[in-house]
Amino acid sequence: MTAARRWPVHPSPVPGEALTSWLRRIASRYGADLDDLVSDLGFWPDGANDLDACPPDGLACELSERTGVGVEHIRRMSLTGWSPWLIDPIKPGPDTFAVYTQQFSVLLGVGRRRVREIPAWLPWHSSRPVLRACPQCIAATESPYPYQLLWLLPLTLSCPFHKCLLEVREKPVSHFADWKNKPPVAKPASPAVLEMDARTWQAMAIGFADLSGRRVHAETWFRLLRAIIDELEATITECTTAARMIKGIWKDAGYPARMGPLSWQPHENYPVDIQVRALQTAVTAIHFLEQGTLTGRGPDATFFMPLES
Repeated sequence: MTAARRWPVHPSPVPGEALTSWLRRIASRYGADLDDLVSDLGFWPDGANDLDACPPDGLACELSERTGVGVEHIRRMSLTGWSPWLIDPIKPGPDTFAVYTQQFSVLLGVGRRRVREIPAWLPWHSSRPVLRACPQCIAATESPYPYQLLWLLPLTLSCPFHKCLLEVREKPVSHFADWKNKPPVAKPASPAVLEMDARTWQAMAIGFADLSGRRVHAETWFRLLRAIIDELEATITECTTAARMIKGIWKDAGYPARMGPLSWQPHENYPVDIQVRALQTAVTAIHFLEQGTLTGRGPDATFFMPLES
């Protein structure tokens, strides 16, 4: 593909858009595909998912030169651009998982969970990426349809604009023609789901989230939520005397107990249906903590308790 040093015409990124989504829309404008465009920039990605997780060094600067869009804006279109809020600012190592997920203890006591070493682990980055999308957002746009970075991460359940649940996308991310012709029925999200996801969107937008009368930094919110998911997915031996409580949370969320899998995996490695169940069960746990109907065993459960006047 041949292009001028600065592309004269290109679509602007939409708020929250994933990097590959924007690049596909630019490539479409020039009658090219994603690989051609990235190659023209002087890079060759290992895969589209890598661009949304860890794009090559220098790609944001090169894109900024070509489009006039700010470097920092482009960096925020991929997962690593959200360091240190969403992910740690260090290169992933064997201890990254334990450092990130065990910074806080909410449902289980401190030290109850095993210290696991998982090389090259990134929080919220699925090993088997699946796109979930808002059918109403897609219905309101035209081909090539833009999609959100958060739709690619096992972090949220709903669309903050249309208040409906995200739907799993079985076909490639670059094609939504079937949804355009026959869109999925939008399912309204519960108030508790919307509240949890609103905190995530707030954290991404302004760097803070409001919890039970207190404002916490985005880093705190994402690690608290990931800690709760890790506690809900803990094995029976880790839960010990809290096993009944954890089972009860899963049951109240409408699912059988998720504890004690034959082969434990981090949240990011499970199939999308299990990731969704874990997020919905985390919603239930947070709601119960804030209503005072559940008492967490960890010291950081106080984040979800009302401040004393």
